[in-house]
Amino acid sequence: AAAYPKYSLTPTETVPMPSFLGLLSDCAGCGAMEPIINDDNLQFLEVSIQSAGKLEIQQGHAVFIEIDGVRFNGRSRGFFVTSVDALTGTVTHQMTFDTYGQVDVDVAMANFIRNDIPQDSIVLVAVRDTANRYAQECLVALKEIGAQEPVQISYRG
Repeated sequence: AAAYPKYSLTPTETVPMPSFLGLLSDCAGCGAMEPIINDDNLQFLEVSIQSAGKLEIQQGHAVFIEIDGVRFNGRSRGFFVTSVDALTGTVTHQMTFDTYGQVDVDVAMANFIRNDIPQDSIVLVAVRDTANRYAQECLVALKEIGAQEPVQISYRG
């Protein structure tokens, strides 16, 4: 607010947000193949994911995946992949794959996604710096488990 005092105004009205539960019944156009929520007793995870290219990292931005307030930091270049048990919310795997610096890591990441991540998992992915040089098969594997287009990566961006 101090940087832009001209745009800093005191709120004059409180506007309530729409109920999340009201949105669950209408998933038209959301990209899901079938309804995601079908049980009123389900619990939800609060998830935040932040990727960063080289410039953002130099400016102090962190790469992380945060699940229900617990932050997991991606400290190495490439894909930071975290899997969560969809039934319990427990983190089951965390791996980093440098698909920019190592050619064989592309297939290793694809194999990890296809073979090591259990069924009924939520897969969360962040990228640190860049991951684009050798990433091909791993992107196919991400799409196989439900990643939606656009699945794209760019050089340090």
